[in-house]
Amino acid sequence: MTLQKIKTAILVSLAKLLAKLPVTTVIGIGGFLGYLTWIIPNKRKKIAARNLTLCFPQMSDSERSQLLKKNLISTGQGFAEMIVAFWSHNKRFQNRIEFFGIENLHHAMANNTGCILLSCHLHSIELSIRFINNELKNKGHMLARQHNNKNFEYHIDKARRSHCEKTIDKKDVRTVLKSLKNNHPVYYVPDQNFSYQCEYIDFFKQPAATVIAPVRLAQVSKSPVIPWFGFREKNKQGKICWKIYFSEPLDYFHDKDIKPSLLKMNQLFENQIKKHPEQYLWVHRRFKNHPKGKNFLYRDL
Repeated sequence: MTLQKIKTAILVSLAKLLAKLPVTTVIGIGGFLGYLTWIIPNKRKKIAARNLTLCFPQMSDSERSQLLKKNLISTGQGFAEMIVAFWSHNKRFQNRIEFFGIENLHHAMANNTGCILLSCHLHSIELSIRFINNELKNKGHMLARQHNNKNFEYHIDKARRSHCEKTIDKKDVRTVLKSLKNNHPVYYVPDQNFSYQCEYIDFFKQPAATVIAPVRLAQVSKSPVIPWFGFREKNKQGKICWKIYFSEPLDYFHDKDIKPSLLKMNQLFENQIKKHPEQYLWVHRRFKNHPKGKNFLYRDL
């Protein structure tokens, strides 16, 4: 057994133990870890600060600083939610989940052509996917990228498949189409930086390498595209809850002209992110690939 495998096994075991604690406690621990990333200098903090400067130029320095702090704390909470999504019990979430517009998903599934469940990297996404799959007869399949740490990937993939049945490599178009043909929803989260099969499309008025695959998949499969977004909020009792919103199918994904569809998709993401900007994955180098050169906006960090 390699040292990396031993370390991974220990960390996963600790995460599983943590997931046995009350949900509020786990998320509180995650928030504290996120707060540490706010007070301790680190590269992810610098990346998030740069992204906020690029995307919210209208804010004052003080406003962006407060948003950065909230974002890093929420990032830690999102990491805790991921642990809970992978290894906690459904009973821990009773009376903490609300769905809005889920009938749009059920109507789409009634057509027996599957559907593309389109969203962006909000912090609660892993937990929201588990909540959605609990409501579905035909479980949604997840697109996922391969990790450098294969031992870690094994544990994560096993945890995801416990509630989503199947994970699919994001480049495996054939399997995605097969899942849709078998009337499974496929979760597609395309708002990270891409270096292949992409177009530079504005995202918060910045050129962002945007993958064209969602539009291509919709055109080939004829499956409806249902946008959905999950946020961490508080209920009337002041307790943490999760609210998941579904919209009607996006007709423009079936248009022949791809660029306008991608622009509308990015604008859709912007509008949702603005509702809770602290809950978006700003620590990711969204603009890593740039018309002026790779890492142009992050070189000095």
